[in-house]
Amino acid sequence: MRDNDLQNLSRTDICLWLDFYGELLTNHTRDVLELHFSEDMSLSEIAENLGITRQAVHDRIRQGTGSLMGFEDKLGLAARFKTQKVFLAEALQALDNGEMTIVREKLQQLNANL
Repeated sequence: MRDNDLQNLSRTDICLWLDFYGELLTNHTRDVLELHFSEDMSLSEIAENLGITRQAVHDRIRQGTGSLMGFEDKLGLAARFKTQKVFLAEALQALDNGEMTIVREKLQQLNANL
């Protein structure tokens, strides 16, 4: 993964991918990614805490993020989760508005996406 690719990814997506696929990574890679993306630690802080170089942290972040992206490309669990959240939010909004036809439609879409 190139640095440009890493910069174009949202932190939110990476954190979501960590939730879904983090257990598929090595413990060390998962720890580095969680410290950087979830705890918002700098490369220097992570390097100091783990006793490794900044370059090693950078490489681990690139490698780990690339792995997460690959898992998502193949499995698509996070994208599916986001779609289901949208259907559910739309169904709840329609329910609040008393639009039962739309509620039924959104719930059918949600069911089809499961």
